[in-house]
Amino acid sequence: MLDILEQVINKVSISSKDFLDVRYAYAMGESFTVRNGRFDSVSNQTTGGIAIRALIDNAWGFTTIVKTDKDSVLQAVNKAIKMAQAGSKYAKQERTIGDGWVFEGKGTTTVEIDPREIDKETKFEKVVNTEKSAREYSDSIAESSSTYQESHGKEIIINNKGTKVENETHVIRLMKNVVGRDGTKMQSVFDSTGGAGGWELVEHWDPEEEGLKAAIMAEKLLIAKEPPSGKMNVIMDPSLTGVFIHEAFGHACEADGVIAKTSILEDKIGERVGVEGVNVYDDPTLKGLRGSFDFDSEGTKARKRVLVEDGIQKEFFHTLETATALGMEPNGSGRAMNFNVTPQARMANTYVDGGDMNIDEIAEVAKEGVYLKKSYGGYVIPAKGQFYFSCQMGYFIEKGEITDMMGNVGMSGMTLEVLQNTFAIGKPWKPEFLGTCGKGGQWVPVSAGGPDLGVSNLVVGGTK
Repeated sequence: MLDILEQVINKVSISSKDFLDVRYAYAMGESFTVRNGRFDSVSNQTTGGIAIRALIDNAWGFTTIVKTDKDSVLQAVNKAIKMAQAGSKYAKQERTIGDGWVFEGKGTTTVEIDPREIDKETKFEKVVNTEKSAREYSDSIAESSSTYQESHGKEIIINNKGTKVENETHVIRLMKNVVGRDGTKMQSVFDSTGGAGGWELVEHWDPEEEGLKAAIMAEKLLIAKEPPSGKMNVIMDPSLTGVFIHEAFGHACEADGVIAKTSILEDKIGERVGVEGVNVYDDPTLKGLRGSFDFDSEGTKARKRVLVEDGIQKEFFHTLETATALGMEPNGSGRAMNFNVTPQARMANTYVDGGDMNIDEIAEVAKEGVYLKKSYGGYVIPAKGQFYFSCQMGYFIEKGEITDMMGNVGMSGMTLEVLQNTFAIGKPWKPEFLGTCGKGGQWVPVSAGGPDLGVSNLVVGGTK
């Protein structure tokens, strides 16, 4: 396929100041969910085709095809160029891509056991027995489900600047969700495992044990104390730190949002956004995590992104175009869900780096407050920097000690206030938020995490 794309690129004549890339993307995957004793969904999907982008005289042209022969691809390339040329008559803003960024190579996810070679019955047993174990634990379990997902993708990217890249990714995941009920009171428990790799990442999952563990926790939460309400000191566990740094801060670091003036981090490069000692990174080169890859969907080599260093904003997530627009370096953040869409500035594995305190030491500094654990979703208003996240559970902190358990609880605040009001950073950091990130109608696998993080003046309240 690379040979065909090369031949097409070599046949096209455009100005050296313009840009053209051709991306072949193929993906296959399967997923199935068992809910309350029944298969809720079973899917097996395969998609593949070629995406062509042309940036001519400040205007983009974009088209896709499913045929992969040379003549069809060449015809589609000429179509994208004509679209861009037509749009250039109305272009009012300068849009270019720099010449200095050329990448070549092959990347792939390390897979020890290919899940495509594991029989369906073995996969079914994982989810069926996980759900069954939770559901049959007691009458207090109102709902239970378990989900298995795997996906396998390949991209080949070539452009007129000289980039030639082939990249493969393999992602796998097992999940469980249990809801306990006592009258009108309901409590939820969720957990998952997996990452970038093969069956070896989920092989350890013991269905009976995992289902039982979730059901027991759901029942414990039903009799746990009610959460307090108001502003207080909060210790966020690695999962909650991860969802915060991804949703509230990470999205604000996406350069397309910065350019569009919808980010609270506009003009913040080189400025203080957090206290000394706060370091925030995003690293797609970490092996085995959901957001790991070697090259992005523009062919840019992946590298560690230094978002915040010692409290100072250092970097944003860049595509080739946003890097050119802001006079910065592309950093492998251009990710596309499939061949039908264009790459966007996206996260991969985002985390707050660890410090030097253990949880008991952080609680001692906090004196009074709450220790919140296990993120369970939420929402963010990026332009304002407001967020709300729900947590599966928490503990009271009284006189510097972690005491009684509380049930499902919520936390809200302002993004930059969290980093500026951080008073303790735990050790080590852990990638405990395994997610699928949505942006502009596209969904890509990510992970996030951090250490236990002590923050003052956050608003806490129940999630009834």
